[in-house]
Amino acid sequence: MKKLILLAAIVLSAAASFGRDIDNRKMQLAFDRVFAGATDVRWYETDNNYMAKFTLKARKVTAHFDKDGTLIATSRIISDSELPVEVISTLIRKYPDQKIHNVVEYVVDGNTYYAITLESATEWTVLRTNSWGEAIVMKKLQKA
Repeated sequence: MKKLILLAAIVLSAAASFGRDIDNRKMQLAFDRVFAGATDVRWYETDNNYMAKFTLKARKVTAHFDKDGTLIATSRIISDSELPVEVISTLIRKYPDQKIHNVVEYVVDGNTYYAITLESATEWTVLRTNSWGEAIVMKKLQKA
């Protein structure tokens, strides 16, 4: 949970150096090693970290690095068909009247989490799940 809060703080504070090339050679080498073939790379610098937004295999990806070039976390939008079977089973069982609106996959320290927005006729439900299908409701919003 602390790592997800850290990731959220990184994302929210990433405005110091908007979309420019990066001067840190160590960072650039780490990025090129992990994300070979990335295109449309834009860098953002915060007080303690770097964030890169880019396209990899036709997917929009965001990656967070510390100042030493260590990858902290990644996120990308995926389709519901890419969710693990355990997650799909949980959604069908617990939320049978809601359809999947969007899914963001987060990888932090080798652990994969999903932020899933569900939609029903009357509300939106935002969940956080892990790969095993354990789901926590983060927010419920009533439709107007």
